[in-house]
Amino acid sequence: MLFLDFFDRGVERFPKRPVIVHGSQQWTYAEMDELVTRIAQALVHAGVGPGAPVAIFSPNHPYGFAVHYATLRAGAVWFPLNYRGGPEVTQDAIKTFAAEAVFFHSSLAQQVEPLTGTGPHRLICLDRDVGFAPSLDAWLDAYAAPADFPLRKGTDRCALLLTSGTTGKPKGISLCNDAFAAMIAEFDIVFRHETPPVHLVVAPITHAAGAYASTLLTHGGTHVLMEHADPLGILEAIEKHKVTTVFLPPTVIYMLLAHPRVHDFDYSSLRTMLYGAAPMSVEKLKEAIGVFGPVLTQVYAQSEALMMCTVMTAAEHAEAIDNPALQHRLASAGREGPLARVGIMNDDGELLPTGEVGEIVVRGPIVMEGYLNDPEATAEAGAFGWHHTGDVGRRDEDGYVYIVDRKKQMIISGGFNVFPSEVEQVLLRHAAVQDCAVVGIPDEKWGEAVLAAVELKPDATVDEDELIRHCRSVLGGVKTPKVIKLVDELPRSGTGKVLRRVVRAPYWESQDRAV
Repeated sequence: MLFLDFFDRGVERFPKRPVIVHGSQQWTYAEMDELVTRIAQALVHAGVGPGAPVAIFSPNHPYGFAVHYATLRAGAVWFPLNYRGGPEVTQDAIKTFAAEAVFFHSSLAQQVEPLTGTGPHRLICLDRDVGFAPSLDAWLDAYAAPADFPLRKGTDRCALLLTSGTTGKPKGISLCNDAFAAMIAEFDIVFRHETPPVHLVVAPITHAAGAYASTLLTHGGTHVLMEHADPLGILEAIEKHKVTTVFLPPTVIYMLLAHPRVHDFDYSSLRTMLYGAAPMSVEKLKEAIGVFGPVLTQVYAQSEALMMCTVMTAAEHAEAIDNPALQHRLASAGREGPLARVGIMNDDGELLPTGEVGEIVVRGPIVMEGYLNDPEATAEAGAFGWHHTGDVGRRDEDGYVYIVDRKKQMIISGGFNVFPSEVEQVLLRHAAVQDCAVVGIPDEKWGEAVLAAVELKPDATVDEDELIRHCRSVLGGVKTPKVIKLVDELPRSGTGKVLRRVVRAPYWESQDRAV
């Protein structure tokens, strides 16, 4: 099947049901289908050919959703950009991967305007005319005529995603229709929808939240768009819209738990609170289940290997909570997804036995074709016939996968390996800590010293020495941070991940080495 087929199936089955809710406006599946077709026709008449990247640069917006599926209908390639990524990264990506059309939100116009006249990029503003680019409505009026759409195959490229990258330099990830069809099939195997779901879209729909949204279309999913991850707004929206499912990165869940009004709303409609993008603190996971109910479900995936490489269902969470002998599973990322194989591999390409630590590797139809125009990186990522995630982990005797850390972010202090996530898990147990990032900084004696940047809960107070004592009681001397830095807010990516590399960078700028 094509990625587009799942939208079309939703249109056929649920034409009168709302597919998008945005503030006081809503679009039914039939109305959205009409808009999608108009945009697709305009793309064809504008000369955007099969396989051409079409960029979307916008916060969550109904027209951005429409352009996504219109791009697929026109036979072009969906090319979502991180609207928080900054002008230089955005402009470089558009030029590097030769986007033939760029649909952007007016709030980002200043970042896009320098592209005017620099190449074959058609610039269209989603929500209004901005002078150097027409509004989507005006652009559609200029190409208001039927068009024939090209035939596409499952093996054709349909998406070009960007890595966030540990170096900050993104790569283009080429994914075909078959990969998305496999991803959606995995969700259909794991989840059952007795009634059409109501999906609160908090995270950017251009990233994992959009991929998750696509899995709900054949079930008549209604997607309630939020433009910003406002904790109180999320809590209110769950009650107001009777939300059944939401995808959130752990850092946003931490914000919800820390909000003074978290216990003031009705969450009984929730069936699934899907979390991913980063490991979650076990203590906060227990707290979240206590507040929102037995609805938390974890998926582990990458842009290079779509959801779900591994999954831990709500039932598995509940089982682990109820049975002290199984509570260690709450620290895992679950077991491999129904259409994925997951292994633990050493640097020589050998799969390791149960309990041993190595790189997490994946294979299956959810894995990318490769990095566009980068055969060397593609070969490295696919060495020994498996996709290399860059994550370090182990698997227990029951098949649960535990992510230890990112392979390239391990700290070596005095010859000992320190995995940042292990230290972060301990810090997150402290009642005053909302979120944290642990990195290695240069040290003449130890080579690298452990530093923790800590963001406290609102109105919480704690001093650095107390946090160090808290860590030392669990971790001992080597892994305990030598330095605690209290910060007002940690740097985060557009998907909500805490950016360790941004925390780390200032300490290494004057060094002649990076480790």
